[in-house]
Amino acid sequence: MLNEAIVKKARRLILQSESSDPFRIARDAGAEVVFRDLGKLKGMYASIKRNRYIVVNQHMNAWLQKLVCAHELGHDQLHRELAVNRWMHEFMIYNMNQRPEYEANVFAAELLLQDRDIIELSDGGLDIEQIARTLYSDVNLVALKLGLLSQKGYRFRQFDYQSDFLKS
Repeated sequence: MLNEAIVKKARRLILQSESSDPFRIARDAGAEVVFRDLGKLKGMYASIKRNRYIVVNQHMNAWLQKLVCAHELGHDQLHRELAVNRWMHEFMIYNMNQRPEYEANVFAAELLLQDRDIIELSDGGLDIEQIARTLYSDVNLVALKLGLLSQKGYRFRQFDYQSDFLKS
């Protein structure tokens, strides 16, 4: 799926729910979100007998739970057919080697990070790590959002960053 279509889907859900909170959007979209002890697993998604489940590790901090929910919601909205009667497991959120994982990350970036916030902070001279800290986010998510904004025609200076924040 093209990034433009993913962005439109995320924007439509935000408008429908009148919120960018992935927990509320999931509920409004008919997916059940549950919290469980998943060990090292961050989250998972499945569609079983037309019931859709997002499971989030209860032992993560609130911000990471929100990110994982947004990512799994991306699978719900973009890849439901891949999860019919089976679980999609997340050990690493930023696994860009598989297209569904990349697309779920793009969806999460669009859902959780506002265009105007990224643009204002970048225009204010902040680097990618400073933007991530200011928004209580991760540099990988900010990098994805910068890429989406660049595709929309915005121009940013070149950012260098390193993060292994969500790798386990």
